[in-house]
Amino acid sequence: MVLDAQDQAMLRVLSRDGRAGHGELAAAAGCSPATARRRLGQLRAAGVLRFDVEVPPRALGHHAEAWLWMKVRPARLTAVGAALAAHPEADVVAAVTGPANLMAGVTCRDTRDLYRYLTERVAPLDGVRELETAPVSRTVKRAGAAVP
Repeated sequence: MVLDAQDQAMLRVLSRDGRAGHGELAAAAGCSPATARRRLGQLRAAGVLRFDVEVPPRALGHHAEAWLWMKVRPARLTAVGAALAAHPEADVVAAVTGPANLMAGVTCRDTRDLYRYLTERVAPLDGVRELETAPVSRTVKRAGAAVP
């Protein structure tokens, strides 16, 4: 799907406020609210646009976040990535380049839960050669808005 100037205008508005109404999107794109509504439906159907709700982990009782940087045997990269992606603790899993080839952002209830997760769920994965854990001490920005 090719994005035109109207699409890009609406996406800029949505990137600032995902709750923007059809009237605001139409004004930014220079079209009618009905056209904005129809085009948003097309963008969603094509997979160009999706709506996501961000809830701060602490609001759900999760107080331990960490970034995991792993060196995984290349032949096992896809399998380890898929296994991590299936873990409810994993918020994001991505193949990367540099000193590590797989990274994950994880959220656990507390540091004991994080320790159990690392030793009982991640360590046994076949192909993980090295694991570096970087606990998050403070989040400054999450999904488009600075965190107070």
